[in-house]
Amino acid sequence: MLPTTIICGFLGSGKTTLINYLLRHPGSERLAVLVNDFGAINIDQDLIKVETENRIELNNGCVCCSIRDDLASGLVSVSRLPDKFTRVLLECSGVSHPAGVLRVFESDPIRSSFCVDGVFCLIDTSNVLDLDYQSTELAIDQAAMSDLVLLTKTDLVPQTVQCEVREMLQAAQRSMKLLDVVDAQLAPEILFGPRDHAPRSRTGAEQGGGAGPSHSELYESASFHWTSPLAADAFARLTQALPPRVLRGKGVLSLEVDGEQRPLRAVFQLVGKRSSLDVEETEGPETSQIVLIARRGELDRSAINAAIQACPGARSAPPLAPRRALLRPSVCD
Repeated sequence: MLPTTIICGFLGSGKTTLINYLLRHPGSERLAVLVNDFGAINIDQDLIKVETENRIELNNGCVCCSIRDDLASGLVSVSRLPDKFTRVLLECSGVSHPAGVLRVFESDPIRSSFCVDGVFCLIDTSNVLDLDYQSTELAIDQAAMSDLVLLTKTDLVPQTVQCEVREMLQAAQRSMKLLDVVDAQLAPEILFGPRDHAPRSRTGAEQGGGAGPSHSELYESASFHWTSPLAADAFARLTQALPPRVLRGKGVLSLEVDGEQRPLRAVFQLVGKRSSLDVEETEGPETSQIVLIARRGELDRSAINAAIQACPGARSAPPLAPRRALLRPSVCD
């Protein structure tokens, strides 16, 4: 199952700026990027390896494909590419509704090859309050269906406007999680989440793991691991007790499930307001581990430690060294 990150947002919200940034800074990912139009993507010529009518291959291992008409066909084309990508990044049209996009991933043959890893919505704080009624409703719907809302162009408006935008969005959905982003530059660890230390496929033969997340000066992480299998009901209590300021999390677990004679492999995902636990039919790994990310100063370690007590035996890992900051803390929190 190839994880897919969906980027949505109304016209002019900064989606293309974000895509351009990620094509230049994919981190450890090999991205297959699906966009509506090549024309808006400003790719450095030094990055381009091969360019055709519907596809641009980059020398950093990424590929950019045009999907002007049919998303399903574009996804099928990506699945047939000879290169092995680690993630699909999908830019939605500014006037599209995420519900229609998500339905594509529930249809055959897409659902057997792709899984939606996260839905992120960009909101232009300098313009959203001036949209007409229908456009405002669409922008709010896009935000409400997303796991995490990225507020862009906050450097162009006063704090009073930023707070008014936040109040409008959270009045529509109190559970909406909002994050300020500077120049549409978002640390990949937030957008893509921590890397798995084992394969994501549901059949899953063991493969080599990836590195855990680094963190910038403005966000931090907490990591835990267990050397004994975890009870499914205990881990459910753990996730329910996590503090609301956690923005992103992922874990690969060895889980004891009722009716099973052996512990099973399970993938835990937390992105914004949504969390899931995908139990597979493969035997669980020797070590279970999770990583949690929040903005610096908002990772409530005492609350996290209290939640972790639901699954005894956890050991914490030291945080990785900080790097250049990409995120800016909210002015209204």
